[in-house]
Amino acid sequence: MAVDSTNPNKTKTISLSDLMKENESVQTESLPIKEKSVSSLSLPELHEKKKENKFYLPVLRLNDKTVWDSKLLKDRKHFTDEVATKTCLSNCNDVAGLQSACCKLDPNDLEHVLGPIDEDWITRTVKWFNKKGITITRHDLVIDYDEGKILGESFFNDHPVFKKKDTYPILRIQTDGPRFACKFLNINSGKCTIYSIRPQMCRGYYCQFVKTNFLVKLKNGPNSPGEWTAIDLHIERKQKTEENNNDVD
Repeated sequence: MAVDSTNPNKTKTISLSDLMKENESVQTESLPIKEKSVSSLSLPELHEKKKENKFYLPVLRLNDKTVWDSKLLKDRKHFTDEVATKTCLSNCNDVAGLQSACCKLDPNDLEHVLGPIDEDWITRTVKWFNKKGITITRHDLVIDYDEGKILGESFFNDHPVFKKKDTYPILRIQTDGPRFACKFLNINSGKCTIYSIRPQMCRGYYCQFVKTNFLVKLKNGPNSPGEWTAIDLHIERKQKTEENNNDVD
C-alpha cells in the first residue's frame, strides 16, 4: 500500500516489482557525485572542500609501508617546498581538502604520537619565545610522562604508547573537533605556527605517502649532499638484503 499523491487521504495499491523499481530510482538519484581530484578543483571548490574536511581524518596508515605502492622513479616529482605546501595543505595523502594529518591524533585510530621531543629544542624554544616578549615554560610546550599517562587513559582509550616513558616528552596538544592536534598547528590553515623553529622530529618526518610518491632532497647526505632520492627504495633494498642474508644463514 502507498499514499496516493493526488489525494493524501486515500491509499493506492502498488505491486512489489513497481515498488522496487521506484526505490531503485530514488537510490540512484541520491548517489553522491564522484569526488574530483584536487588538481581539477577550482579555488572556491577547494576552499569549500577544506571546510567540509576540517575535522576529517580518514584511516590513512601514515607510517605503514605495506599499504602504499611505490611510484616509478621517472614518475616522481621532487618534493620541493612548493610541492610540499600544495600537497600537505590541500591534498594530504591524496585526499582532496585534507591537510596536515601527521600533526593530528585520532583516539580511535592512533598511529603515532608527537614525540619524543629533544630536550635541547625545549630549552631553545623557551628562550626563543622569551626574546619575543612571550613568557612560557616547559609545560606550555610539552607533555611529560605523569600528565601523558592520564591523557592516554582519559582520551586515547588507554593506549599503551602513553604508558611508555621513552615516548616523552611529547608536543602539547589541542582539541580539533573529535580529534586532537599539535598545539602549534593552526587548525584552520593547516600551517605550523612555529615552523622556523619546529623540532627536528618534524623537520625530518616523511609519511609513507611522500616516501612512495616523491623524491626527497637529502640536505646532509653522507655521500651526495643535496641529492634527490627515493627514501622508500632504500628501505626496500635494506629489507631485501636482510632477507637474502637470512636465506644464506
